[in-house]
Amino acid sequence: MSGAGPLAPADEQVHPVDPAAWSWNESWFFSFVDLDGGPAGFFRVGALANQERAMLWSFVHAEGQWLGVEESRLAFGDLDLAEGITYDRWALGFAWRPDPPLAGARFTFAGDALVRSGPDAGAYRTVSIDLTCRATAEAVRTGSGADEDRTTYETGRFEQPVEATGTVTVDGRRHAVRAGAHRDRSWGPREWRQQFTLGDLQTRDRQLYFVGRTFPGLGMGFLRTGHEVRHLVVVDGHIDFDDDRRTIRSAWLRLEGEGSTPVEATLRPISPSVAFDMAHTCEPPERWLYYRTLVEADVTGWDQPCRGWFESSRHGATP
Repeated sequence: MSGAGPLAPADEQVHPVDPAAWSWNESWFFSFVDLDGGPAGFFRVGALANQERAMLWSFVHAEGQWLGVEESRLAFGDLDLAEGITYDRWALGFAWRPDPPLAGARFTFAGDALVRSGPDAGAYRTVSIDLTCRATAEAVRTGSGADEDRTTYETGRFEQPVEATGTVTVDGRRHAVRAGAHRDRSWGPREWRQQFTLGDLQTRDRQLYFVGRTFPGLGMGFLRTGHEVRHLVVVDGHIDFDDDRRTIRSAWLRLEGEGSTPVEATLRPISPSVAFDMAHTCEPPERWLYYRTLVEADVTGWDQPCRGWFESSRHGATP
């Protein structure tokens, strides 16, 4: 059952958990791309009350390499859920604290991250992130799809464009960050075993976001210009997947909205991807390709190429 009506500050906090829903997932997601070519990163934590654990993705691309922490079995009891979410145990700390709710937040991370790409792959680096976030548009409910039908408890999801400023520090080397960013919150049962793709392209005053199952096919998105958001539909497109290398060769999409100029975007990867362990997300365990990568893109009407994200779950995809 999906929540309805305007969002409220209470939606930043945890929600009642359906004890019969094994996969109930209270999730915080945040990504950022430095607008001056510096670090880019993403963070996701899912609190799984009925499994007494939490899962974490925290990755940053800095100094030409991916550094990350992926944890699938953090103890649920070690989470502080009084205000947003905070964790500080075993030399790992992170927090997302709304300030004020639905309008801003502070994100922090500190820990030893594994180098996932480049000549130092396999080494560990000490990483700290401290970013202050400010909304660039209102948060919007987006719904949870078929997951809404898996419970009689209220479920919900909202997404919000934000900007982020602060620092990323790697082994004592400090990088200033001035980033276009995006965040979402969701709560309810979560079925990960599905095929979907999303993209998020960022400039100082613009953001193009899209998500869908197939292109062309079922896909939608939005274009933010300043504080104005226009909702769009993906009407055409082609994605050249390279599943053997866990990436794409290229992607092209055309999006249209009522009364607005069509938007076309061409994407190309500019980094190796980060692939995730998905077996623990379902019962019985199942493995499939799910990854996120940095891309560069050309968007019609934008003065120059931009950076952003491409993410895809390839569950059930034909090789």
